[in-house]
Amino acid sequence: MDEINRCSYHFAHLYAWVRDLLGEIRTEDGRTTLPMKARATPMTPTPDSPAKVILGTATFGVSPLADDAPALIRGALDRGVEFFDTANSYGNQPDYDRPSVPDHTERLSSEEILGRALAGIRDRVQLASKVGEPLGRDRVNGPFVGQLTRGHIFEQVDLSLRRLRTDYLDLYYAHQPDPHTPAGETVAAFDDLVTAGKIRAWGISNFSAAETEAVVRTAVELGARPPSAHQVRYNLAERRIERTGVVAAACSTGTPLHAYAPVAGGLLAGRRALDRDYIGHRRWGGVGFSEAQRSAGRRFAGLAAEWGVHPSSLALAWLMNRPGVTGVVMGTSSMANLDHACTAGELTLSRDQLVILDSLRFGDPVN
Repeated sequence: MDEINRCSYHFAHLYAWVRDLLGEIRTEDGRTTLPMKARATPMTPTPDSPAKVILGTATFGVSPLADDAPALIRGALDRGVEFFDTANSYGNQPDYDRPSVPDHTERLSSEEILGRALAGIRDRVQLASKVGEPLGRDRVNGPFVGQLTRGHIFEQVDLSLRRLRTDYLDLYYAHQPDPHTPAGETVAAFDDLVTAGKIRAWGISNFSAAETEAVVRTAVELGARPPSAHQVRYNLAERRIERTGVVAAACSTGTPLHAYAPVAGGLLAGRRALDRDYIGHRRWGGVGFSEAQRSAGRRFAGLAAEWGVHPSSLALAWLMNRPGVTGVVMGTSSMANLDHACTAGELTLSRDQLVILDSLRFGDPVN
């Protein structure tokens, strides 16, 4: 826990926390004066905060179908899950199409489904959305790079708010890095949205170590709020962010990590999950797992059975113990999977168990 605390309380993040907690007044010439009023910020971890379970909604409209999503959301709330993660590019995009579901042109977006389900209970939950991924046919035909110009961010936040039926977001992510837009333009845009009250905090997603450091450095130079979270693909089978310095950059800049794909697209969800037709990146037009990966997944499931826990719970428990991780984004259409996710925080892994898990090898990058 000490290492996680050091990651979460680096100066840059602490500076943003104090400012967001107390608010600020700007003079006519733009200078910041002493804080005058308190304002809550739900994204700031405390020293003893356990990693929270966040319900991911990337496949809403596909799995679960739109009519089934409200029951899943009610089930999440009943289990104490009150943080929901979506994006302007989730649900009704062509790469999510499957033979057994309506075409993307006929589906509601994830944001629309979530907004309808949360009508009347917005004040009970925290909402995160994202901007920056390509949309429509550009996802399939064009380069998959971020679009984080000021104009695009401002346009898309209003569309997301409308679809979600709310007047603010608790967290708004830059979904993909944009190699063509200056970092200062992007940082200033998100900072201005916080000042305008449309978002309470902003974050980054899928950024490299160097990009993370550059964004935080730019925020400090501008006197702007640095990102409050970095959402990354991270799980026991996919630890690239450890090798490439992303975890170290998050720790050194005080940017908490929110890990998505905690069961590696089903690879760590048990033997039955491994037999599904749509698993891994097949859920959005990619390929499935190799036989070597499936074999490793079965070995992991065997360890979970030996230790008397469900594989999904074990996968999340491992992730919740990683330095800097304060949130785990779990996408599912199953109440049982929600139960497995919620019990993960109750598991205590021994040093010997962690060593065994760290020794597992999953071969090629997970698809």
